[in-house]
This record gives sequence, structure tokens and C-alpha cells, in this order.
Amino acid sequence: MPLIAYSLPNWVLGAGLVCAWVLIALAMQQLFPQRWRDRASDTDRNVALAALGVIATINSLLLAFSAVSVWDSFATAEHAVQREATAVAQLGRSLTVLDTSQARLARERLRAYGRSVVTREWPEMQQERQSPATLAAFDALFGALGDLKQSTPAETPLLTQTWQQANDLLDYRRARLQAAKGKVPGTLWAVVLVGSALTLLPMAVLPISTSSRGALLVLAVTLGLVFHFVAAMDRPFLGTECVTAEAIEDALAGLQRPPPRPATAVPP
Repeated sequence: MPLIAYSLPNWVLGAGLVCAWVLIALAMQQLFPQRWRDRASDTDRNVALAALGVIATINSLLLAFSAVSVWDSFATAEHAVQREATAVAQLGRSLTVLDTSQARLARERLRAYGRSVVTREWPEMQQERQSPATLAAFDALFGALGDLKQSTPAETPLLTQTWQQANDLLDYRRARLQAAKGKVPGTLWAVVLVGSALTLLPMAVLPISTSSRGALLVLAVTLGLVFHFVAAMDRPFLGTECVTAEAIEDALAGLQRPPPRPATAVPP
């Protein structure tokens, strides 16, 4: 599906796909030579209906596979964003507890990375492009983490935990970027399109009547709705029904709050 299609409202995209399949069905029925219909016997019509059942079954399996595939990709992308946001929040809390000059710098670099993800990398990711600025912010974050030093032996476990959270953040970032590339392969799109057209063909062969045209339109509307679902979920980070950066924005909101000051002892 072209990227420009995802700039349309969801209902417009759905209505457009349904109308397209209805027009295809009516065109196939109208363009089929009438003399062939007149020559068709009852046996020919029964063969056409039998072929319709076989083709529709095979095409339904392909459409179901496509729907499950895009839904799984969507869920994977949403899960990757949630885990990356959690890693940002956890790393920010660990740096707050360390509370050294190097930790405060790393926390600021973490905020800069999160802001770059939301404002720079997200739009680029939607257009299937990379964001050098966000990659530089991520490298700067790891550079600041490399300067962390323990001041007391008690900080050793916390420092180890901080690096584990940073590595988790790297894994979840890569998972999000990989999920952004997930889409239905062009070959599968072509096979499903041809299979759907072949599903309509046996119905177009039948004599034109109110019942045959009604059945043809119902079948075309059904195909349009399924194609709408597959198309809307094909790009997890595009369209109305897409994975948003809300989870990362929530994690950033927590980082914006100043770290709590240690309580001072009140003299007796």
C-alpha cells in the first residue's frame, strides 16, 4: 500500500477500498460477453459455482494469513515501544539514585535521546528513513554512561543494574526499528489481489439478475473490508490506527521532574 494512503482518515481509506472492489465486481460482470452467458448450460453454471467455492476457500486462507500476519506485526511493534519506554523510565530512576555529576549528565542525555525519538526519529521512521540525529543522541547517552564511576562499594550493584538497563534499551530500540520495517510482502499482495479477482470471476459469469448481482456486491464488499483491515494494519506506525509514541512521552514526563532531594535530619 502506498505511504500516501495512510495520510487519509481511516474511514476514507476503508470506503475507498470497498468502493474499488464494488466497481471491479460490477465491471467484470458488465464486461463479460453476454453471448457466452446465453450459451452457458446448467452444467456450466454448476461448474462455475463449484469453482467459486474452491477459489473462495483458497483466497480466504490467504486473506486470513495476511490478516494474522499484519496483526502480529502490529502487536510486536506496540510491545517494542512499551518495553523501550519502560527501559527509559527504569534507567532514569537508576541514574537519579546514583546522583553524581556524571549520572546527572547521563540523565540529561537520556532525556535528549527520548525527545529526539519522539520529535525526530518517529516522523523519519514513518517514512522508512533513519534519523542520524537520534542515533547521535543515543551514542552520546552511552558515552555519558561510560563515564559513570562508583564512589562507594555499595554503588557497584546499582552501576551494574544501570548498564543492564542501558543494554535493554538498546535491544528494545532495535526491536522498534525492526518492527517499523514490517509489512506485507509485495508478492503476497499480488497473490491476494489476483486471488480476490478470481473469486469474483465465477460470479460475473452467472446470468445477470437481482440475486446474482446482490451476491456479487456482498462478496465485493466483504473483500473490500478485509483488504481495509490488512491495509490499515500493514504499517504499524502509519495511519489512524497506529502505534504512537505516547508510552515514550509518558516516560519522558517522569524524567522531566527534578530528582528528589535527600531529606535533611532535623536537630533534636
